[in-house]
Amino acid sequence: MGEKKRSASADFSFGRLVAYALGAATGVIVVAAIVILFVAQVSATAALIVALVAVVAIVGVIALVSRRMMAGVQAEIDERRAAAAAREEENGN
Repeated sequence: MGEKKRSASADFSFGRLVAYALGAATGVIVVAAIVILFVAQVSATAALIVALVAVVAIVGVIALVSRRMMAGVQAEIDERRAAAAAREEENGN
């Protein structure tokens, strides 16, 4: 028997998106904190620079995780729009 494929929108959850994005950001924070602790022993200025780079990395990681999770949903939206446009074209509208 043929199984019906679940749609990407049915599998999508904002809660899961937030949890994954914040989890990834937490990972960056943990790694950055360890690096900052070691660098701060040598130079406070270098530690500040590492902290600023970490903030940018956190924003980038959140964007990357969100974009990857939304890719499937966006592909399904595009597919449905194309199908609707094809039906309208077929009906002569």
